[in-house]
Amino acid sequence: MRVGHAAVPLEVPVGTPLGGYAGRAGPSTGTLDPLSVAAVSIESGGTRFVWAVADLPYVHEDLAADVAATMPDAVVWLSASHTHAGPETSCLPSSPTTPAPWRDAVTEAAARAMAEAVSSERDALLELRRTRLTGVGGQRSGARPRRTVPVDTLSFSDPSGALIGAVVVLPIHPTVLSADNLCVSADLTGATRRALADVGGWAMVATGAAGDVSTRAHRLAQTPSECARLGGVVASTVARSLRRPARAVVPAHASIVSRQVRVPLEAKPPPGSPELIESLSARFERARGAVARRTAWTALQAAQLAAESPAPAVDPACVASAVRIGPVSLVAVGAEPYLALGERLDHALDHPTILIGYTNGYLGYLPVRAAYRRADYEVLRSPVVAGSAEIVLDQAAALALANRKDRP
Repeated sequence: MRVGHAAVPLEVPVGTPLGGYAGRAGPSTGTLDPLSVAAVSIESGGTRFVWAVADLPYVHEDLAADVAATMPDAVVWLSASHTHAGPETSCLPSSPTTPAPWRDAVTEAAARAMAEAVSSERDALLELRRTRLTGVGGQRSGARPRRTVPVDTLSFSDPSGALIGAVVVLPIHPTVLSADNLCVSADLTGATRRALADVGGWAMVATGAAGDVSTRAHRLAQTPSECARLGGVVASTVARSLRRPARAVVPAHASIVSRQVRVPLEAKPPPGSPELIESLSARFERARGAVARRTAWTALQAAQLAAESPAPAVDPACVASAVRIGPVSLVAVGAEPYLALGERLDHALDHPTILIGYTNGYLGYLPVRAAYRRADYEVLRSPVVAGSAEIVLDQAAALALANRKDRP
């Protein structure tokens, strides 16, 4: 097995509209920390898998296809970090395509990062670890929100055992900075990358099943210094996990097998009725405490946005992708999957699996069926009916199982 890594800056001019927050007051006024497109290439058994992560709010199917076309002889994934302080790359449901300037700029940066990653490939040992992260992210909705999350780390070591680099899959919305921030930033993702520099080697950070998970319950402020503090907590947790036994060790000549499917789904009627808005307004007025009021406010905002938004331009669908690297499966969905979907995937499969979101497309929120009992922000903003998440996960699990049976 050989692995390579590279990162290329993604320049964002002053005056660029920023994505992620509907309530932002204006375009960018500067840069807190630079954005990038990072890529990791893994070659084994005659197949190359190249995974790029761009500091963007969303990645649509058109952009993912353009990036994949620049390296036709490899399996290519493109993920968004989902920073809410990056350029607006068109949020669904009304605009399912990438604006031309960013489609071109990101494709160029990703192609360069992927080519540099391939050219830097070296012999490596791949290991998978999972650990529990406390004090950074927790579920922001649901009857009994969890205050911890699992973190998966794919680590690469040279033949002597020295760490070359790591891919960290963090199932947390990278949203420490608020809508009041008008400066470009990779937010929690960037802070985690910088903190991981002290661990050794390079680091790429991807966003996992973060649909209902944020820093809301743990952050002490919404400032760059608080972002750095939380990134440091992630990095120290990952560093400790690297000293523990691996969950899986991938053989040096492991096969790489991939599959992808586009899953059609049923659209949900717009939820912005006057009665719902009135009910959510009353809920907001009753809410006490910063976290409860923020949760109630976002639900009200979602209903108001639904009342103002045009109908979706296309029927909803979600891209599901699966790559097997020896005994490990990476499963990705082009949506914002709920945390519980990772557990569902673990139960459906008989081998170590990581669930990744925001990859190769963007549907929007993908809540579990039970979440539809409450009028929370994520459910109100989701474009699909209850049960859609389970359909997508079943399809994704089927891809992973088929990959396991395939012995090229």
